[in-house]
Amino acid sequence: MNMMNRNFIQFPHRQHGAALLTGLIFMVILTLLGITAARMAGLEERMSGNMRDRALAMQAAEMALRDAEQDILTSGRISGLTNFVAACTNGLCYNGPAGYAAPVWTTANYMTAAPSVEYGAFTGTGDIAGLSADPRYLIEAIQKYCWRKCESDLTTGYRITVRAQGANPSTVVWLQEIFKP
Repeated sequence: MNMMNRNFIQFPHRQHGAALLTGLIFMVILTLLGITAARMAGLEERMSGNMRDRALAMQAAEMALRDAEQDILTSGRISGLTNFVAACTNGLCYNGPAGYAAPVWTTANYMTAAPSVEYGAFTGTGDIAGLSADPRYLIEAIQKYCWRKCESDLTTGYRITVRAQGANPSTVVWLQEIFKP
């Protein structure tokens, strides 16, 4: 009996806090895993928000392209080269048969105000909700010699350039298309 008491009393003294040390190591590991998971979740949330904003800006730019096409087809202000000048008055640009020789108007400052046209200015479409600014566009007349059978020697097409922003002003999408009515 004396032997049993002696082993029972000495057993706790031999551990010297090993359970506490093991528990603390596991707590540190779990804390690091939790911090990493929280950071990853925050990063993924920012990435998905940026993708959504980019998609919003892309959709707005597409809508502005369609608006510019309607401007060409139905506004009555565009017929051939009528009203097109090098100064891009009212968003209508023409720099001769070679196209734009000095693409100054493609800078962001030129596309955030006049002479570019704000989305819906001629078609009467309202503002697009959720954007930091409405999209704007320029229409450039392009007159080229017709290589195939045509009614005349020259044919006129239009280069439409659109700048759109998402909900964040730093999210910018530029689109450009050639449109031949």
